[in-house]
Amino acid sequence: MASSLRAPFPLLALVFAAAAAHASACGDSGASDDGNLDGGAGAPTLPDTGVGFDDARAPAATMRLAHVAPGLGPVDFCYRSATTSSFEGPVLGGGGPGPRADAGDAEAGDGLDLEEDAGDLDASEGGVEIRAVAYRSVSRYLTLAAAGPLTIALVPAGASSCASLIFSADVTLDPGKLATVAIMGSRDADGGESALGLAGFVDDRATEPDKSRVRIVHAATGTASRAASPAIAVRAVGAKVVPVAERVEPRKASSASSTVPVDSLGYATITPVPSPAQLAVGPAPDTSADGAADSWMSLPGELGLRGAALHTGFVLTADDQSFEILWCTDTSTSGERTTCQLVR
Repeated sequence: MASSLRAPFPLLALVFAAAAAHASACGDSGASDDGNLDGGAGAPTLPDTGVGFDDARAPAATMRLAHVAPGLGPVDFCYRSATTSSFEGPVLGGGGPGPRADAGDAEAGDGLDLEEDAGDLDASEGGVEIRAVAYRSVSRYLTLAAAGPLTIALVPAGASSCASLIFSADVTLDPGKLATVAIMGSRDADGGESALGLAGFVDDRATEPDKSRVRIVHAATGTASRAASPAIAVRAVGAKVVPVAERVEPRKASSASSTVPVDSLGYATITPVPSPAQLAVGPAPDTSADGAADSWMSLPGELGLRGAALHTGFVLTADDQSFEILWCTDTSTSGERTTCQLVR
């Protein structure tokens, strides 16, 4: 996925070219580079969902959708390649049967459950099951029947077609790679860091037996009435304090670092931190924002920072002017979504 980048986010291997619309008519490690979807030795295989396959030999891309855009309701999505004029989807079901799942159930993983207020992928409305990605949730991996330059279009949950377009953006998804496409920002924001957009991240499911791998994504992009938080730093605090990210810019994953061993995809490799543990967020050491990003620490809890753990943490803007973190176990799914919990 890396070779065709033209995005303003240097850590991403996807292209972001946001084009908001409200009109009618939607690793660094070798394990990832060799096209092995298992992510390398020691990483459990997560089942994916095939969408729109007519020819098993057609190029395919594998992605999951993360909804971290406050104020935007549950969404489904459609996609089309640069060589076609029609959209496939809605992918998650559009109020009808869900996409084909043909790889069995996922492993239970670390036992971190998504809190109820983070939203379900499966909801019921008038007796009809609606599959969607709600705010503070992440879908499971979905294998699309296309690869390369794609347009991703968001539609409301329960939409029966791709005509009810909320927003669209272009990405590039290469076959044989895993990606997270995150919805960030506010639909009501008037441009800038707070505007609604997509950000893409190359995923690497490799694990290490005696280490934890953690990637932090800065999704605290603010709201229409609150500016995006400047660059942040994140630590895990338990019986010991372990830096997780030395610097994370808005809409990006952790910057590569030698002080905190962070690779070019944003994954830090750290010593395990026994539970109960907390996550602390503060301004990056060299920020010039005069502490505009308030120092914050979560309540103690089970973070699963043990050997062979793999997590992505999305730092979000909280209602009380502080932070909260959508903390996802990247080697586990629960039903139709990645297993996550909301850390406050």
